[in-house]
Amino acid sequence: MDFISALIIFLNAGFLSAIVARFTGANMTILILCSLLYAGAAPLEAAGIMMTFIVFMRLTMYTQHHPVNYKEFQIFRGWRLAIPVVLILAGLFFYPFAALAIFLAFFISELLYRIYHEMPKERRMAPSALAGYAAVASVITAVSFAVVSFIPETWYYGIAGTAILLLCVFFWWVGQNRRRLAGTWDTVILASFIPAGLFGFDLSDWIEDMRRSTGTSRLAYNLPFIVLPAFFVGFVAANVLFGIFSFSGLILTFFAALAIRLFGYYQMSGRGKTNLVAIAMTALAAVCLFLTAPEPANISHAIDVVLPAQPVSDLFQLF
Repeated sequence: MDFISALIIFLNAGFLSAIVARFTGANMTILILCSLLYAGAAPLEAAGIMMTFIVFMRLTMYTQHHPVNYKEFQIFRGWRLAIPVVLILAGLFFYPFAALAIFLAFFISELLYRIYHEMPKERRMAPSALAGYAAVASVITAVSFAVVSFIPETWYYGIAGTAILLLCVFFWWVGQNRRRLAGTWDTVILASFIPAGLFGFDLSDWIEDMRRSTGTSRLAYNLPFIVLPAFFVGFVAANVLFGIFSFSGLILTFFAALAIRLFGYYQMSGRGKTNLVAIAMTALAAVCLFLTAPEPANISHAIDVVLPAQPVSDLFQLF
């Protein structure tokens, strides 16, 4: 597949999925994964693309509401800004992926600091508690991603489609009663990182929409502090474990972000009620996936060759 043909695939997947999600409330990441599998992405290829996409897209979404200006940096203000700058420059020479990961970690830390201090005090969880939840979510995401390498290529699309339908049924069922699973909502949130690692599904929008009326879960109001670190660890794990440096994932993010910039992003009601249109459109994507029965065709190669895969073991060969 040539570069232009591959680019069109990612344009359609990112741009059109973001538009459909904007006007229906369907889960954008599910629509995108289905689009990638329709086009012939292999399991590890698709999961690697999605790991890159979800961390950058979620970062983009949070910065829409909490813009971060370098003049307002708190953690790395003043001379401390030189620390990540030096590390990023060193990474560019020795290991390009490390430069990107350091930049991402630096930006995420500043964003989370801002969100935390802008949040009402009564909703804040203690930093130590947040760190514990983030660690658990990160491990779940990384382990789930590693499992993808053991899934046969001919099974992956079927497993993904089945998972999508089960998720649609689950969120429909939960949305029938605002008190349903209220006492175990933290567990539900952590369990959502299993499909995040396996398929790159970012379910945080749907989780925020299913607010429980009992208010027993403070974690539901602190999702950024769990979601961003977990997605970042999944992104890093893709490179450490399999040498994935998904430039195609960055291209996909650009096209989706462009659509969001032009048409906006669906605003969840947060009333804990099921959006039947969103459920139906998301389930339809899974049904189409079953009907197409796609064959892997390595669709990202033409784009990712610009930033070739680089196992972390290569770093030690420099010394």
